[in-house]
Amino acid sequence: MHAWSLDDAAGADASAFTCPIDGFASKIIDALGEPDFGRSLIHRLNDLTLVDFFSVYQLDTKETPRMFLSSSRQSHDVSDDCFRSYQQRLHTQDHTFDKAKELLRRNEVALAYAHQSHFAPPHRAAIYSRHGIQDRLSVVCRAHGGLLATNFYRFEHQPMFGSADVDAIQSVAKSVAACVSKHISLAERFRTSPALDITALVAELAALQPRLTSRELDVCAGLLQGLTYDGIAAHLGLSVATVKTYRARAYDKLGINFRSQLFGIASRMMQS
Repeated sequence: MHAWSLDDAAGADASAFTCPIDGFASKIIDALGEPDFGRSLIHRLNDLTLVDFFSVYQLDTKETPRMFLSSSRQSHDVSDDCFRSYQQRLHTQDHTFDKAKELLRRNEVALAYAHQSHFAPPHRAAIYSRHGIQDRLSVVCRAHGGLLATNFYRFEHQPMFGSADVDAIQSVAKSVAACVSKHISLAERFRTSPALDITALVAELAALQPRLTSRELDVCAGLLQGLTYDGIAAHLGLSVATVKTYRARAYDKLGINFRSQLFGIASRMMQS
C-alpha cells in the first residue's frame, strides 16, 4: 500500500473546490450534473492512461459507506457487485486508505495505491479474486462530510499501475476531485428537486424562446426528467449524437451552457 500528497496542495474541504479549468477539466465540465458524467470522465481518463472501470464512494463517516457513481471503459462494470460486499462488512477492515487519511490532515488531495495482495483474504476473495481485479489507484479528498475516494481499477489481464500511470493521474488529481465533488452536489440537487410539470414547462420554454424547435423542446424535456442521452435517444428514435446536437442548439438559443442552468430556468418558471 502506498499514498502520496500533491506538492502544491493547500488544506481545504473539497466540497468547496472550484473546478480547475485546465485541459482535462474543460473536456468534462459540460457533463457536470449530467447522467452520463461517469462515461465522460472515464473516456477522458483513458486519454491519459488505461483505466478499466472506476467508482466513487464515501468513507470515514459514522454512516454506512455510500457509492455515488461508477462507469466502465467498455461494458464490464462490476462496481455494484463489489460495493455490495464492501458496504456490508468489508469496509470495517479496510486499511488501504489509512496513509491517505494521514496525508489529508495537511493536504486537500492525496493518491493511494493498493494491489490485490494488500487486502485481507476475505476482502481479496470477495472482490479482487472474484472479479479478476489487479489493483486500484485512488484520488482521495475530504468532501460531503467524509472521505471521498475516486477509485480507478485494472483487471488482471492488464499490467499493474506503474509510475507513469501515477504521474498521469497525479497531473489531473485536483481536477478529478473537484469535478467529482461538484457533480455529486449537482446530482443531489437534481434528485431532491420538486416534481416538475414537464408539459407545462415545455410550453413555457417555447413561449420564452419561440425559436426553439419541437425536437429541441423534446430534448429539453428529457433532460429535465433526468433521462440519460441514451434514454432520450431511445424515446425519440434518434441517435445520441443527434440528441446532443439538439441540446447544443437549445442551450445556445436559451443562452445557457449546462443542465444546471436549464433547471434554474425551470425553477424560476415554477416560482412565477
